[in-house]
Amino acid sequence: MKKNLVLFGVLLVLLVATYFFQEKRAEREYVESQTRDRVITQEITHLKLPNVEATKKNGSWYSGDVLLSHNTFKQIEKKLSEVSRVKDIQGEWATYFPHPFQFEVNHEQWTIGDLSLDKQAFYIAQGKKIMLAEIVGESTHLTQDETEIASIKLNELVTALSKPMKDMKENQLFRFYPNLPFGQVVLETEGSLPFELDLIKNETQPTPFPGISVHKDLKGKFYSLLTQMTLKEEVDFKTLKKFKQMGSIKFIDPKNTVVWELWLKDDKSADAYIVDPGGKRAFLMVGGTLRAFFIHLQDYWDKKVIPPEDFKSFTRTDAEFVQGDKSAKVTILNREPLAFEVKGFKVEQQRMEQLIHFIFNLGPQDQADRISNLSKTERQQVLSENNLRIEVMGQQLVLWRKAQELIVVNLTQGFKAHFNLLDENFRGTFEDVLK
Repeated sequence: MKKNLVLFGVLLVLLVATYFFQEKRAEREYVESQTRDRVITQEITHLKLPNVEATKKNGSWYSGDVLLSHNTFKQIEKKLSEVSRVKDIQGEWATYFPHPFQFEVNHEQWTIGDLSLDKQAFYIAQGKKIMLAEIVGESTHLTQDETEIASIKLNELVTALSKPMKDMKENQLFRFYPNLPFGQVVLETEGSLPFELDLIKNETQPTPFPGISVHKDLKGKFYSLLTQMTLKEEVDFKTLKKFKQMGSIKFIDPKNTVVWELWLKDDKSADAYIVDPGGKRAFLMVGGTLRAFFIHLQDYWDKKVIPPEDFKSFTRTDAEFVQGDKSAKVTILNREPLAFEVKGFKVEQQRMEQLIHFIFNLGPQDQADRISNLSKTERQQVLSENNLRIEVMGQQLVLWRKAQELIVVNLTQGFKAHFNLLDENFRGTFEDVLK
């Protein structure tokens, strides 16, 4: 019996090993088939183009000490990797390259020539070896004429390789800081209280109100703001003249701290510098790309009327509407558009949908504009007034209409969700939605 079990175990191991080997071989063969005819298969670490000579170091491209655009060179690498050999060509050089476009890849010369007679491929030379080639990747341009596709792709490649040096320079600030500390971030802006983001624990200080949670991907949200920060140029730190500090962002982890200070250039323009006092660097920034300094603490919160843990996916759900001596049980049907069932009243479809969008945070009302605490005095006021009350998904809600805003009060959680609302015809009353 033991011998049979051992033999069965050996057989099972052999079957698994064979399956794994066959899968890996098939995967390897597929990858090889996709790259077999590519004319450039090795990693590109050096490029000599008409307007710049660039070297790749630790994943970043440089021209001397000048950092070059990550996105631009990623696109160049991609386009070069998509050039695929159709066949080798024998013949006179001048026939295929009357107007040669030359560049170097890894110190080897390449030459791009004319399109073929049928306009479906082009000539390219690796040193003196001439090939007919095509670009297998997609074009960024749309055309209905398929005969133009090869020409468009070739033009995109040559254009990418021909960019002037000024367009090749890096303009995303965070690219200058590949090792930016991403533990805690402290943000201070003139006129606002400082706050902290803990990107490791996905927490904020101050913490949200009860019933409100932090954005589920705090690091991703903050990082997306950093990627928007665009510079015009790096400037001389030693000779920099600053006018007024507007804020700062402090990046912290156990090993390092980096501070970016935001300074107005002068009192006559909206131009601003970001100054790194520790690294003794300064950058003139593009206006409109500095939201990371000015976004509020609550913009890092998930400002929902109904807490996500209490909001249940539904096909049908009931809501109780009460105002004064009027009451109705409304069944909400989750479809497009929303549908409603109620006895004894006629539903005003447009207004009811608008209301449900607020309390369920749908469409443009995905987030409240801001959240505030519900004080004891406000609770008493809300309950004493003749406001529309709605009970849904275990939440006691009250609609409180103010000038230019609708406040959805969550009595269960103890907060107010504020929505900017200029539509004076929407009063947030029972009669708005049920007749």
